[in-house]
Amino acid sequence: MRFDNLLLCLKIWNLYLPRVLLTIFINLIMDQIATVCRIFVMLIITTLFSYTIIYHIYQPIYAHDFFVNNDATLVTLVEQIKAETQLVNTNFLSDNNSSAQAHARNIAGLTNDLEDLLKEGSSASSSIAQIYDNEQRNSTSLALVVANMVDEILRKYGTAFDIGYDLTNMSNMVGSDMFSMSEDSTSHAMDMTLTPAYRDSSNSNDTSRGYSNMSMRMNKDLPLYRIYDYETAKVLSENVNRLFGDNLRPLSLVSETDNIDKLENNLRQLKYSIEVKASPEDLMNIVHVQIHPTLQKVYDLDLLDSVVTESQD
Repeated sequence: MRFDNLLLCLKIWNLYLPRVLLTIFINLIMDQIATVCRIFVMLIITTLFSYTIIYHIYQPIYAHDFFVNNDATLVTLVEQIKAETQLVNTNFLSDNNSSAQAHARNIAGLTNDLEDLLKEGSSASSSIAQIYDNEQRNSTSLALVVANMVDEILRKYGTAFDIGYDLTNMSNMVGSDMFSMSEDSTSHAMDMTLTPAYRDSSNSNDTSRGYSNMSMRMNKDLPLYRIYDYETAKVLSENVNRLFGDNLRPLSLVSETDNIDKLENNLRQLKYSIEVKASPEDLMNIVHVQIHPTLQKVYDLDLLDSVVTESQD
């Protein structure tokens, strides 16, 4: 009887043992998978959290992220027309008729844009001269004009060398070393510190003298496809420095002197970068990591998203 019971127990054991072992094995596997999943999820959360902190600390500002009114846009168009007019005169006097004609066509296109703008909003009831004169006394509007002109410099530089992507779009910097640079470290990383000679000769035309010790990534491998756009980028870079020094800086707060000096330095860096045909990455770094955030900070420029949100409320 005892032997029969033992056989019965063995049969039951043999019948259920595989199932029990399989259940234990499955539970162990599921526990391991759950642990791995938890670790993986935590890694993702940590990475996203770190990226969010870094992005907000070093968040770049796009000029097209600023809320720009029609009057500031009008002044920007006038500044562009002035630059193209300079180039028409220069090329005409040097018997470069093809270049003069190209810039004359640019003037015609910009004039059409200006006429369209005058038909919109408050600009329709005022003359161009009146609006332009009023905006010269408004530091916020002039800061927006500077931001717009800097963006236009990037566009012209990009088309001049047929870069193939939008230099005004900060997302095109993602994945490069520049994206991880802070505002304070960028100038050091690019070795673009102004020498005393340049600081003391801000009105001098001898730009190279002040940057004699600068090391910059040159754009040697990219051929120049559109000389007319490069000419426009150069003149705009000269004019935006003049606009800042003559008109915007005198309207700025004395308490912001350090940031104003930094902004002036960065605008000069941009001008020199255009002259020596620096890499597009260097130009984007100067504009997106340096110039735009400083403009927004010093002149309290409204960002487009915040204005849209307020209007919806």
